[in-house]
Order: sequence, then C-alpha cells, then structure tokens
Amino acid sequence: MIIRRTQSMSNLIDLTEKIEQWAEDRNLHTANPVKQYDKLVEEFGELMKGINKQDMDMIKDSIGDMYVVMVIMSMQTNSSMVKLLEDGGIETVRPTHDTVEYMLMLSDLGQILSDGISFVIPQIFEINKQLIRTSGEYYLDFTDCVALAYDEIKDRKGKMIDGKFVKEADL
Repeated sequence: MIIRRTQSMSNLIDLTEKIEQWAEDRNLHTANPVKQYDKLVEEFGELMKGINKQDMDMIKDSIGDMYVVMVIMSMQTNSSMVKLLEDGGIETVRPTHDTVEYMLMLSDLGQILSDGISFVIPQIFEINKQLIRTSGEYYLDFTDCVALAYDEIKDRKGKMIDGKFVKEADL
C-alpha cells in the first residue's frame, strides 16, 4: 500500500526541506558523499545496537539520523529526497527489518560512491524503505523519528574538517 500526500507525508516533506536548508547553511551539500556514507554506516551501527538491546530511544534516534544522512547524501549527489518522497510515497507495511538487506544495500551504495558514480537515488530509496519497515516493526512513527533527528541538529554548529562536519562540542 502506498500513501500519498497525507498529513504525515506533508510533515516529512517539510522536515526534509528543513534538513536540506540546514545542510546548505553548513555547506554540507557540496561535501564528498563518500564521507557522508561513512556517517551512514556509523548510524547504521547505532541502529543495530539499539535493535540488539531493544532500546526504543536508540532505535528511534538512529532511524531519524540515518534519514538525515541520506537527505544530505542526496543533495551531494544532485538528487532530491523531496522528489523521491513525492514520486514514491511511503510504503506502509509492518514487516520486520532485514539486517542482511541493510548490509547489502549499504555495501552497494558504498561501491557505487567509491566508483565515483553520483546517481544513488535507487539505493537511498531502498535503504529508506528498510528504515520505514524498521520503524513500523517497533511501532514508531517514521516522521516522528525524522523530527527527533532534525530537532537535535537544527541549532548545531560546527565546521568541516577533512570533508566531514564536526559538531562544535567535538572540536
């Protein structure tokens, strides 16, 4: 089942646009997407840690963080996550996540980026579907996960070091 332009979808598109603006304000949209991939894998590790510990707060935070990273990666590869959402809707099924699928998709994305290919929307779309499945598995609202992640970063300051954004607290 595909949901199109519900209130939740409108909220997700609004949040996505805010994330894009946040990334532009910090010049993340022009950074190397391979560095963003490193961040995506880091956040995936946190998601798996949360799942293994059944830590709902960590799961929710990690889902939102992975989404934020993919929005920025989409910008870095001249793609639009908003267009992807508008064109593809949100799959609303409640299967369980598949760790092997995540790993295969992350591996595929990493290979494409290391080969210098910048068209990554199909891979991001598939990872996004897995995140939505994972949020459904744990009865979490996907848009709430993204809102949590955006609320954490919206006022964050820092600087680019070696192609990666380092938050002020870690400088």
